[in-house]
Amino acid sequence: MGEPGGPTDRLSGARAVRALLTDPVLPVAVLGIAVIAAVLHAPVLTWAITGGLAGYSLSGSV
Repeated sequence: MGEPGGPTDRLSGARAVRALLTDPVLPVAVLGIAVIAAVLHAPVLTWAITGGLAGYSLSGSV
């Protein structure tokens, strides 16, 4: 077997880091929380987007 701290330990550490970075659980959880927050604030977001588009069109930028 390899020595402690040898190349095989570094390789398994790299595999562990790669597994954590590529695991889809964290991004899915963050997106789920964002969706819930957006649903709870839907009326405010709707009026904010509508107001922004109205301001853009009324400013002559269109």
